[in-house]
Amino acid sequence: MRLAVIEPLPLGGLLHYSTQLADALAERGNDVDLIVARENELTRMSGPARRLELLPPDAPPPPPEPSLTQRRLRRARTAARMTETWLRIAQAVRAPGHEAILLGGSFDMALTAAGGLLATRATRGVPIAHVCHNVRPFNRWGGANLYVESRPTLALLRRLYPSFDVVFVHGEHSLREYEQTWPRPKRLATIPHGDERLFGSEPPAPSEERRILFFGAWRKMKGLPLLMEAFDALAARDPSVRLTIAGPPVEDEGESERVLAWASERRERVEVLAGYVPIEDVPALFAQARVVVLPYLTVNQSGVVHLAMTMARAVVATAVGDLPEVVEDGHTGLLVPPGDVDALVDALAHVLGDSALAARLGEAGHARLSERAGWPEVAERVEHELRAAGG
Repeated sequence: MRLAVIEPLPLGGLLHYSTQLADALAERGNDVDLIVARENELTRMSGPARRLELLPPDAPPPPPEPSLTQRRLRRARTAARMTETWLRIAQAVRAPGHEAILLGGSFDMALTAAGGLLATRATRGVPIAHVCHNVRPFNRWGGANLYVESRPTLALLRRLYPSFDVVFVHGEHSLREYEQTWPRPKRLATIPHGDERLFGSEPPAPSEERRILFFGAWRKMKGLPLLMEAFDALAARDPSVRLTIAGPPVEDEGESERVLAWASERRERVEVLAGYVPIEDVPALFAQARVVVLPYLTVNQSGVVHLAMTMARAVVATAVGDLPEVVEDGHTGLLVPPGDVDALVDALAHVLGDSALAARLGEAGHARLSERAGWPEVAERVEHELRAAGG
């Protein structure tokens, strides 16, 4: 098939996902155009899919402590870049020659939802699909709400999702949630997430440190306050434990100041890497950790779980969304109820105190990805659904 995989985001997990999926589809003999932003994070990385850098580059990064005016200016620049991005995507999907289009991105704002709707209307009858990583978009702003409640955004999403020919989700829980939330598209299918071999195919040796790693953006739904409470209780039991919090703060969500203030009072035990972690630095970060923790309040699926398993690291996660399909309790990791600090403390203590258990869980997770959730299987299922959508 002649396929287009389009990813509007210039860095981060969705770009990694779309790139690996495009390459996996190309490895199956398909002719694949990967349409991405100029100067994206993976510009220097080649692969079997044809790279076409047709979308605008990212806005310049903000200064270390931006003023209110600087934040507003960056938001305006970001909105302008996103508008140009979706106009160019609409042009790309109108171009003849592709038999199917896979549209990436995240539709968590009215602007992106409107852009997605524009793209689906511009396809000239070519089947268009989307991988829906988060069935309900997460709230990007302050307040207690975990999910978007903007009426314009939700109204656009109710029009957008049924306009796709295929929507992919990452498990049975996500499938049920999608059916309860959005009008059904022509085809709705589940696919595995895929591994994260973009960061290296050979996992590092088990860590000798009793170190926990939290990796990813500091968002409300990820439960960092619960982790902080759990770590204090854990450190009271065992002063040798250490914690690394690595990833970009999301200032508008209100977690940043609290996390930084808490960590600054525990500098001997808590390391904070507050910013986006470049790809080349990720393997060493995971190599230091004995366990990767995901104290999430809610989620559908997580690339961090798959990255941890790619790196053969033990995982302690909350039993939310489709995580229990991947983190098999006692086999590829340990699961705890969401919001249960005591259970989180006990699970982390169990893995940190038993290096053999940590190694065994990590090896089992690594093997699971290779056997049941690697990119060849993902690409095969995606190709099947795209062919079926094309009739």
